[in-house]
Amino acid sequence: MKWILALCVVCEAQSWDLYRASIAAASASLRLDDTAAAQRWLKTAPAEHRGWEWRYLNALAAESFRDIRAHDAPITGLAASKDGKLLATTSGDSTVKLWDAANGESRATLKGHTASTWSPAFRPGAAQLASMGSDGTVRVWEIAASVELAKFENLGNGLGAVAWSPDGKLLAAGTWAIAAGRGVIGQLYLWEYDSRRLLWKSEFGVKPITSVAFHPSGRQFAVVTWDSILGVFDAPGDGKARIETNISEKDGSYSAMQSVAYSADGATIAVTSKDNAVHLFDGASGKETRILRGHSRWSNATAFVGPLLATASSDSTIRLWNGDGALIRTLHGHTAAIHGLAASGGNLVTAAADGTMRWWRMGGASEWRAPDTVYGLAFDPKGTRVATASWGGVVKMWGANGWEKKLHNASANAVAFSPNGDRIVTGGNDGAVNLIDAKNGEVLRKFETASKGRAAGIAWSPDGKAILAPSTRPDGKIWDPATGALLGTVTGGSGEIYCAQFSPDSRWLVIGWTDGTLRVIDWRNGNESAKFPKIAGGVYSVTFSANGRELLTAGGDRKIRQWSLPDGKLVRTLEGHTELIYSAGYSPDGTRIVSAGSDQTVRFWAARTGEELLMVPFSSQVYLVKFSPDGQQVAVAPMNGTVVFLSERSR
Repeated sequence: MKWILALCVVCEAQSWDLYRASIAAASASLRLDDTAAAQRWLKTAPAEHRGWEWRYLNALAAESFRDIRAHDAPITGLAASKDGKLLATTSGDSTVKLWDAANGESRATLKGHTASTWSPAFRPGAAQLASMGSDGTVRVWEIAASVELAKFENLGNGLGAVAWSPDGKLLAAGTWAIAAGRGVIGQLYLWEYDSRRLLWKSEFGVKPITSVAFHPSGRQFAVVTWDSILGVFDAPGDGKARIETNISEKDGSYSAMQSVAYSADGATIAVTSKDNAVHLFDGASGKETRILRGHSRWSNATAFVGPLLATASSDSTIRLWNGDGALIRTLHGHTAAIHGLAASGGNLVTAAADGTMRWWRMGGASEWRAPDTVYGLAFDPKGTRVATASWGGVVKMWGANGWEKKLHNASANAVAFSPNGDRIVTGGNDGAVNLIDAKNGEVLRKFETASKGRAAGIAWSPDGKAILAPSTRPDGKIWDPATGALLGTVTGGSGEIYCAQFSPDSRWLVIGWTDGTLRVIDWRNGNESAKFPKIAGGVYSVTFSANGRELLTAGGDRKIRQWSLPDGKLVRTLEGHTELIYSAGYSPDGTRIVSAGSDQTVRFWAARTGEELLMVPFSSQVYLVKFSPDGQQVAVAPMNGTVVFLSERSR
């Protein structure tokens, strides 16, 4: 019998080791944008060990909420109708297909091209669609009847693009041809569509024209080529480029341009390129203003989506950039090169070389822009709202009926919800402690202001009957939130009270001081649970487990410690952070620990073994990290004025 038990222990250990290895490999694969490999590694992870980090990585590896196989050949282009109700795709199978944007159902297949199709374009103000073909034609289709309305022939040798002017009167097309004695040339056409009259034909560049986009005003349009040239033409104009910008790099990088798009105000032109970058140009002068780098392979498609710029790549990812050119989100799910993207009905739709299309939610932002650096954050008991306290004294309520107010004369650095979620208590570097109506931000009561400032260690008991707030350094005071009466005073450390929490049964209070003092006391009578050694570098974070039988601490010595209660015995020490740890806590189910610090990382650990399972890097120090009440999200507050949400659910 003993050998059977021993064998079971060995098998369990091997299974757990396989799980940890699978998580590490999946995480590394996603950082390298190898979505397919990440998905394979996640499938190898033993099901019995799958926890938050597995669900998080699994959601990252397939963030789209719908996917379909649209073509049996590579999809070459994608477009959305202006009302967002229809999508159109072109493909190597020589067809053009129409799709219901809301549910992905097929609406029609348009046949007529005799070779690969490219660049679908819905005509503004009419139920019509244009497409380019490698058969040297541009065709215009009647959507309702799925019939061909017009055909422009002998337009070159294949790859190309079409675009309508915003009023639907002009149709532009770019392609390429072989000129006798000169080789490849780019060819550009502009028609007045209703009369089918060719306004002009022009040569541009010595390689194919790959993309065309009209300025929102309709008075000009931009084209890009495989010889790395951005050209801007007047519409209708005379066929001569009034702006011509070449981005060929001196180091010989292959910078062939793939797609072009104007921002909604026409002030910016975005261009994707085979140098993996996204190039931004001034819409008026054509001067290059910025280069966005992040894709690891060719960047193929681009579109402005509200305030964001979306780009898609051969690395199988979509990247979202804000107006400052900062990368704010990377979407994984495709396992092949992405050739098209479009905004539709508040969502983003993409199309790939393996014939698949995917839908992505743009709402429910994974990042909030806070008023300034966030030093205090709390979920309400239901997890539907979040309160933050930030630099400049601003307290903000996020969610339904949210509000934002300056409630401190210095940095606001702590916030806690009442157990029923109707009030919050805040503290600040001005020493003030305020009781606030969570619905409207009205200050209901001001407790004693700490004479030496800095009220950071704020806590509200689960039974709602007590609030701990720092008082004159280094003491703390316990207040009755209902009456404002003083219930008691706590002492112990010689520094500032930096963190505090009541136990789940509201009996015990744990307090950490900046001098490294740690106390767990029965706040009603002052009795101590146990004696704890001082922690070098100070105590920055304290958390009770959900059952109150364990205590988690973290701080300046870069270590996380798990202590048993009530005896105060050290259970284990978690090491991995390379600088001080500002924040640590348990998941609601107690199986995981999350931590964050000045080494610019958020880390996830197995609570029963203390082993690190996942590390998520950030670009700045991370001051706060907290699980939502349902455990499905982790709120992260980097010291850059944002709140980022890591989720185990696909958005």
